[in-house]
Amino acid sequence: MAERIDYRGYRLEVGPVGKGWRAAIYAPGAASPLPESPAVLETINKEEIITKAKEIVDARLLSRP
Repeated sequence: MAERIDYRGYRLEVGPVGKGWRAAIYAPGAASPLPESPAVLETINKEEIITKAKEIVDARLLSRP
């Protein structure tokens, strides 16, 4: 079961995959996750994948005009 995290208007759905984690990032109102959503199949701390997902969201927001 994926954990939902709302972050700066985006939805992050974090769940286990293999020995690691996946964080599907959904833009506001989107039905499909962003292609750059991070996934690590090797052993990784869940908080690390959440941090990576938040960094992607932050970068997208900074690059908006």
